[in-house]
Order: sequence, then structure tokens, then C-alpha cells
Amino acid sequence: MQELFRQNRKMGRPPLRWLVRKNGLPFASFLFCPDKTHKTAVLRNHSKRILRELVRKYLSLIPVGYDCALLIHKDFAKLSKEDREVLFLSVLKQFP
Repeated sequence: MQELFRQNRKMGRPPLRWLVRKNGLPFASFLFCPDKTHKTAVLRNHSKRILRELVRKYLSLIPVGYDCALLIHKDFAKLSKEDREVLFLSVLKQFP
């Protein structure tokens, strides 16, 4: 995963940003990274739960063969459910 942070393609904008890199495997792997604006573990875990649910829901739209790091700002969890989905799908459209 360290290579993902060194050699990647950035997509999206805060509060949700994706870093992607080809991995050559028949599946996609995900890393959920709340940033330092999350002051407590409760807030970090809440944001990660929201993202995991979005990834599960739209997994069929995500191409295989990529490592993905999803960087989350604390404002992501404050958005409405519909706004989070719209933001997630707009970033997903930028996928290589």
C-alpha cells in the first residue's frame, strides 16, 4: 500500500478524494483513510462505515485490478446520504 501513496492517480476533491493505482490482480482492494480533522476514533469509524457501505453498494461499477485509497475529510460524514452518494458517484466517473 505504500506504493499507492507514492505512485498514484488522484481523483475527486475534498471531502472525498481517491488515490488509485493498477495492481494487476483480478480484484480491487480498498483502503479507507480518515484525515486528521477526525478528532476521535468514533468520528473516524463513522466515516469509514459510511464509505464501506458506499463501496459495497457500487462495487459493480468499480473496475477490477486497482488499489484504491479513499481519503475522507470529517465534513463527508456531515453531508446528507443523497449528497454523499452523488459525490461518490461523481468521483467514480473520473475513474481511469
